[in-house]
Amino acid sequence: MKNFNSLSPLVLLVPFLMTCVPIPVPAQRTDPMAGILVITGASSEEDLDEQEIERFNHYLSHPLEINTASRSRLMSSGLLSQYQAASLLDYRSRFGDVLSFTELAAVEGFGPEYASALKPFLSLASHSLPGAPAQDSLVIRQDALARMAAKGESFNYGVKYKIAMGGYAEASLAARSYYQDKSQFPPSTWSANITCYGNKSLGKAVLGDYNLRVGQGLSLWSGMSLSGLSSSASFSRRPTGLSPSWSWSGIGSHRGVAADFQAGRLSIIAFLSFPGLRNLMEGDDRKEVTMMPGVIAGWLGKNGQMSFSAWRGVASGKFSGDFRYNLFGVDMFGETSYDVLSGTIAAVAGTSILIGDGWRLSGVARSYPDGFDSSFTGGVRSWTKTSDERGVALGLERYGAQLTADLAGKYSERARRQLKLFLKVPVQITPKAVLTVRITERYRPYEASLKYKTGGRIDLDWSSAGISTRYGDSDGDAWKARARLEGSLCRGLAGLSYLEFGRKTNEWNTYLRGTVFLVDNWDDRIYSYERDAPGNYTVPAYYGRGFALSIVGGYKFRFNMKKTLRVYLRVSDVAYPLMRDPKPSVWEAKCQAVLGL
Repeated sequence: MKNFNSLSPLVLLVPFLMTCVPIPVPAQRTDPMAGILVITGASSEEDLDEQEIERFNHYLSHPLEINTASRSRLMSSGLLSQYQAASLLDYRSRFGDVLSFTELAAVEGFGPEYASALKPFLSLASHSLPGAPAQDSLVIRQDALARMAAKGESFNYGVKYKIAMGGYAEASLAARSYYQDKSQFPPSTWSANITCYGNKSLGKAVLGDYNLRVGQGLSLWSGMSLSGLSSSASFSRRPTGLSPSWSWSGIGSHRGVAADFQAGRLSIIAFLSFPGLRNLMEGDDRKEVTMMPGVIAGWLGKNGQMSFSAWRGVASGKFSGDFRYNLFGVDMFGETSYDVLSGTIAAVAGTSILIGDGWRLSGVARSYPDGFDSSFTGGVRSWTKTSDERGVALGLERYGAQLTADLAGKYSERARRQLKLFLKVPVQITPKAVLTVRITERYRPYEASLKYKTGGRIDLDWSSAGISTRYGDSDGDAWKARARLEGSLCRGLAGLSYLEFGRKTNEWNTYLRGTVFLVDNWDDRIYSYERDAPGNYTVPAYYGRGFALSIVGGYKFRFNMKKTLRVYLRVSDVAYPLMRDPKPSVWEAKCQAVLGL
């Protein structure tokens, strides 16, 4: 227990450290990545996935108009919780449009930190202001994206296209290939959909690829979800209901037809999905195509939400009920799901309580039997599947400082227990610099050689325009820099360090990064997020001994108020000269162009 005990004095000092974190002056505008971390509940960039990055990138270029968006659009965006959407709709009906982010922060359920995180992804455009132009429902908007990357003698590409006709309909297509593909044409994965939006009872109807995210993820949850508990915000899921999928990979999405309807505070989603159809249409004729119908009925109130879902496939099926309620600042949530074929019941429940002066205490308990089917699920968990697990987690948070502890065990093997600890403390050094310390500990008593896994990381962020522990760095023109020192102790001792420096303006940006790594065992590999073109997600696993260099830049050409061309270039090289048996270096070049009309 040497490694674990060494952490104890530090854990005891956490409340004191959290109290000492300075309360910063808010920056002018939240950095997009900092906002994504707040909205998703991820503790760092390495916890995210490609589909999430793609979704947020869409709202960076086309912000959600919260003063005109319907309840269906507010929910499917994934930017707001059910409680926030209901509170916003209630506020709009009583007081009119929200005209500033200060006003949005005053709307119940938001607050200054979350409102600041939303800034890059929302538009406060109001069509009710005196002199404001009338909304043109026939405006046609087109977006086209092309990407190509080369690594050694291999290459891949990706394309996207979307056409939107006002607030009535849109059609989209996304396709890509991979380095390992035997043939680059046709693309190995693709997704497409046609979506129609209604003004009254019909929220939206989708033909093609779509996502379903319901409740706490025990019954239906498209895409990848965090498999480990980190920040307390990750204890609960943020369901988006039905939303069209416009992803290169399309992992976890459904292919078929679906629609949602509203009648007052009631909503109904009906869908017919065809598992295996994607594989067949992408050239894999070994996959059997089956049929999966389902229905989701929900009620959305100002302070709460509840829904029921039922679906049935050939080899699986579930009935599920979930709720979320906020009373005097206390957030309560949960879901119970019944697996039809195995006859097992899974459940998750939790709460988040504001205990004054910025302190928030959160907790969640879950129970997923061994026979519970994990298909189409994404519930909060410690292991990789929403099955064969029971556990409880607690979290304490204050102004960006976080401490969480998660104790979990397996249903199938009583001896398999696991304890995870996560500590994050950001400290405002100066108005332009923030130091962030992260410490993780994973303890598995049943493991012989991998019983302990201890990780530590220190980041020093600097921005000439100012940076805040609560609101990220300013989105204005600025010079930026980050220095990182990271270490891991599991099978052996591993380390990584990098320095990144760059310049960002409204028209262009350039960043240069140098990385050194010493990782002798694959079990000690270190994942490190790297900047890339918007909509791309690069998190390489560093293993071996060597260094890496990368440069990424972008430029925006504006032809007029409605036509833009954004071009991005990324070049990187990874070399292994420090190994006894040096490996060949690996270089990659990537170019991306985005045209908006």
